Amino acid sequence: MSNIDAILLGIVQGLTEFLPVSSSGHLVIFQKLLGFQKHNLEFDIVAHVGTLLSVLWIYRKSIGSILKDTFTAVKTKKKNKGSSLLLMVIVGSVPTALIGLGLKDIFEKMFSSPVYVGVFLCITGVLLFFTKGKQISFQSKSFSDLEGVSPISVKNAILVGVAQGLAIAPGISRSGSTISMGILLGMDRKTASMYSFLLSMPAILGALLLQLKHMSSISWVDGSYLVIGLVTSFITGVLGLSLILHFVKKGKLEFFSLYLWVIGIGLIIVELN
Repeated sequence: MSNIDAILLGIVQGLTEFLPVSSSGHLVIFQKLLGFQKHNLEFDIVAHVGTLLSVLWIYRKSIGSILKDTFTAVKTKKKNKGSSLLLMVIVGSVPTALIGLGLKDIFEKMFSSPVYVGVFLCITGVLLFFTKGKQISFQSKSFSDLEGVSPISVKNAILVGVAQGLAIAPGISRSGSTISMGILLGMDRKTASMYSFLLSMPAILGALLLQLKHMSSISWVDGSYLVIGLVTSFITGVLGLSLILHFVKKGKLEFFSLYLWVIGIGLIIVELN
């Protein structure tokens, strides 16, 4: 992989990991355009690290508050906002892990078929469109702190976790499916988006650990493109996360539906001709 390829794929990974347009779907498209026959495992690993760092950076204050609240809850043996939110992240991660591990082989086979990617991109567009008019307003200057975040029930945590697990399919957006699910379950915009991205952290970390299992067969010959991919995915990840929070705050998630339908249908038509 050249440095230019690393920059392009780093931008795609960073932006689409958090924008509700499916990073996996777009990576399949761009890797096909760039002529790659298979995924570059080394690059996938550093790209995941870059996007994980993006979430840590944007939500650094909230994460700090959650850890502080959790320490206080353990010490006083009384639940509080931060400890309750952390518990729901753990609860939501269970169905994600079960679905991801159980259906991983099935969905991985779909990565080789752009037609599947196109179909799933269209499904993501439909899901986002269903949120139109159902995005409960939340008046807040910042969507990255804990102020005003509503409690999340165990049932809702599990359902959002299921949505995240199904996003292993190429073309199903992780952020799009989880935020949409939260909104359709009645969460306000801030709570739905914050829970979605906090829930993404163990999911991204889990995917990273699964990839690291294959490290013994990897030869790190030229690390320059990996460093470029890491930095690019981090910077564009911060940008992508900031952009989606802007659209969630404005209640305009369905804005991405038309884009997904055009790309998805176009991909299907090209592949079938």
